[in-house]
Amino acid sequence: MILKSLGYRSDLIFIDFDGKIEDRGSYLVVKTLSNPNFFWGNLLIFDRPPLKSDFQQWLDLFKKEFTDPSTYHVTIAWDSQSGEVGEVSDFLQNGFELQKQMVLSTSKVNPPPHLNSRLVVRPLESIHEWDRMIEIQTDAAAAHPHLPRHEWESFYRAQSERYRKMANAKKGLWFGGFLENELVAGLGIFHDCKIGRYQIVCTHPNYARQGICGTLVFKSAQYALQNLKLKQLVMCADQDYHAARIYESVGFRFDQKEHGVCWWDRKRKSN
Repeated sequence: MILKSLGYRSDLIFIDFDGKIEDRGSYLVVKTLSNPNFFWGNLLIFDRPPLKSDFQQWLDLFKKEFTDPSTYHVTIAWDSQSGEVGEVSDFLQNGFELQKQMVLSTSKVNPPPHLNSRLVVRPLESIHEWDRMIEIQTDAAAAHPHLPRHEWESFYRAQSERYRKMANAKKGLWFGGFLENELVAGLGIFHDCKIGRYQIVCTHPNYARQGICGTLVFKSAQYALQNLKLKQLVMCADQDYHAARIYESVGFRFDQKEHGVCWWDRKRKSN
């Protein structure tokens, strides 16, 4: 199965590094071995949007492919160049959430309209900075209803370990945004030597609305295009989230839409 979606193709940069991909012909089995409950890193990607009759069959296939008893989620996506949603009503009626993503890309960037000239952007340099980045990510996500705080921290810690290994293997960098030497924001860019994919663009809630996000994306993109010699940068953002407008303000342009559905055990919120 050959993926058409630029977003899903760039997702495989990470799976190729430390995960597992199995081609079943009409779908891919994608596994992040280091983080089995990373919802969107352990999933099935089908070669077409769902039909009305697909719900039970696709659910059964996921359960067949993911047999680890600790897995508490089901994530299913589909490859569609036109961004078609398909028939998702049965999924939604059974507790799944629909993810709607915009895929944006660019080969050059421009300064954002609200450039924060005080923000210093550079790769992280110490374990302390990586640990502080986990705290920032957890603080930003803590209000999200999907998971309790300790689950978010565990997720970001597992992801941080993966990203550090990729950075050490020269597969990308994690950039921090610093105000007066204090780390207040960050993001990752990882690549296959041609395409660079952004990860977890995050600003600490105490520093919102200061032009930090746009400045961080712009300066990190400059670095990736000039120093890493990448040809294209890819960003994925929720279709209903304002961040896409920030990315567009520095030169990213809409490429396509992606859709998928995810279910997880909500009872874990109280664990």
